[in-house]
Amino acid sequence: MFWVFLIFFTRIYDGLSIEGLLCGGVFFLSLLAHEYGHALTAAFFGAKPSVVLEAFGGKAIYDGRGITPKQSFLITLNGPLVTGLLIALSYGLLKANIFAAHPYLQYALYLTFHLNIFWLIFNLIPLAPLDGGYLLRYLLEKKFGSAGHKAAIFLGFLCALAALPYLYERGAFMFMLFLVVYGLRNFQALRSPEEEMATTKSPFSCYMEGVKAFNAGDFAKAKSLLKPVLFCKDLEIRHWAIEALAKVYLETKEDQKAYDLLLKADPNLLKEGKCFLCKLAFARKNYDLVAKYAKEIYDLDPSYEIALLNAQAFAAMRQNPLAEVWYNTASQFGV
Repeated sequence: MFWVFLIFFTRIYDGLSIEGLLCGGVFFLSLLAHEYGHALTAAFFGAKPSVVLEAFGGKAIYDGRGITPKQSFLITLNGPLVTGLLIALSYGLLKANIFAAHPYLQYALYLTFHLNIFWLIFNLIPLAPLDGGYLLRYLLEKKFGSAGHKAAIFLGFLCALAALPYLYERGAFMFMLFLVVYGLRNFQALRSPEEEMATTKSPFSCYMEGVKAFNAGDFAKAKSLLKPVLFCKDLEIRHWAIEALAKVYLETKEDQKAYDLLLKADPNLLKEGKCFLCKLAFARKNYDLVAKYAKEIYDLDPSYEIALLNAQAFAAMRQNPLAEVWYNTASQFGV
């Protein structure tokens, strides 16, 4: 779909030309550079990113576990910064007139300068899911909390309205349509945070926001953000949300909900959640389940607590030799 969009954006369906191909190439490379600004910053903070081109642009995808809100802000910021560098570089080369004898190179620089200015302005409109929307939301939420979240949505809606005449003058009708759709979704979110989450955020973004809310102690918000991610088609993201939501339930003393949630998950995709599951299973005298994952949970968390849990589970099952092994392991911690 990205390539179909690019054909319509460059209008090469009217006739193949070098100018049209250059426009497509510059747009493609500029978009890729922008997304690599996000992705390389995520890699710097220890994530493993990938860049995906989709229908009307692209996105950098990365494992956000362990990424702080400030680091997430910098990851978002560095996409527009790379776009700004492309603008500065192309402008400098145009002013230096280095490629005056090569008209197509000169034209490519001209396109790089103007396309990236347009893309930077559009992308910094403070309206989710554009970068500007996430940047403004971070700043206002940090300063004003939930009130800042609503203020960011309202300001983004106003900015989208203000940008429509500019896009109309440039004939960017497709981008006008994007803003109308994004604006309506954000406006609906003023009335319903759950609807905003479902319409303007990806499952990964919801997961990240849920983890952030959990770390801030806002367990109600964390639940509302994480629950819809349980229906995500991406199994890995879904299981991240399962583990995070189980932690929320444990904090709010809803152990049975945490147990039921983890019990239905794919054990091969659980990490820390497998330890939670075994602890909850032991409390419910489901010793068989603890025994099944005894070695795995100890590999995940080689601690006195896990070794003792395994020993007691095997002892309760009258499997004394294995219980003795785990008691000996626990005794090595000197507790």
